[in-house]
Amino acid sequence: MSNETPKFLFASKPKYNRSVDLETQLSMFLEDKRLERKSDRTIKTYKQSINQFIKWYNENGKPGLTSETIRNFTHYLTFKKVKWDDHPTNNSEQVGITARSVNNITRNLKVFTNYLLAERVLSESPFKGVKKQKENKDTFEIFTDEDVEKLLEGPVRGVYTGFRDFCMMLVLLDTGVRVGELVNILISDIDFRLFQIVIRAETSKSKMTRVVPISKRTAKELEKLISYMNLDDDNNYLWLTQFGHRYYGETFSKNLKIYAKRVGTISARVSPHTFRHYMAVSFLRGGGDLVALSRILGHASIEITQIYVKYTGIDISKQHDKASPVVRLFEKGNEKKRGKLKFK
Repeated sequence: MSNETPKFLFASKPKYNRSVDLETQLSMFLEDKRLERKSDRTIKTYKQSINQFIKWYNENGKPGLTSETIRNFTHYLTFKKVKWDDHPTNNSEQVGITARSVNNITRNLKVFTNYLLAERVLSESPFKGVKKQKENKDTFEIFTDEDVEKLLEGPVRGVYTGFRDFCMMLVLLDTGVRVGELVNILISDIDFRLFQIVIRAETSKSKMTRVVPISKRTAKELEKLISYMNLDDDNNYLWLTQFGHRYYGETFSKNLKIYAKRVGTISARVSPHTFRHYMAVSFLRGGGDLVALSRILGHASIEITQIYVKYTGIDISKQHDKASPVVRLFEKGNEKKRGKLKFK
């Protein structure tokens, strides 16, 4: 009898139990991500995306975690899901969400199913053969200068909460920081001598510390805000509620929409991230350097920052009007010096 170890023990891959308790697995998955030191915002996004799937999965008879199930869920998101139907104050009637939103949800769901694979809850990925939707990554809405001027008039600056939100808008306009980075700024992160703010690694999306400059006007307004708050500890968060508690991005985003309704029509979607887009385009239109902008925004590569270049096209047209050879040849006065151009 041979003592040789057999190489092949199974005629097919082992199958693990597909009757998965998704709610329990989600709790374990989120705890695993906390141990990986993922940000609170990232964990919240995972939870929201996966809960959307679990709700749909349960309502559709728990069909099993297969590629067909993922495709059916993607079809639901694309053509049947009511936008913001999971939001308590939803009043939207729009059916179907964008390709970008679909891809964001399914990407988070794939992280979850990869966790189930690693834990041997699943034997194969339900995303096998499932493709992402094609999305136009180079388009987004930006504010006009008039939009921003109107929004800055929205908060009542004579009260603390209004002045705080006004200052937050100034920081967004100066730095283009992400809302998660904005709300995590400590008073000690601000250097009033060098006019800059440190975005700490633990609050940055890139997990790398960076320094962003601010204008003297913004620094002056922040000094007034901090003086009004009269806090003893510089390690306090810069943005607080009127009761001294932390002020979060979701509440700020809601307040921005309130200000938008107060001041009238705004041409773009009102959100902190639209301020980021506006800052980037304004920086380039003002002659700012693409590499410097990439560092300020905290992009992983300059290729990401280049999407803003096309939004400065109107300025390219103006430059062309000034430097065009045709304009130079036919501009007033030149014709007399050279004589009229004649066709042969």
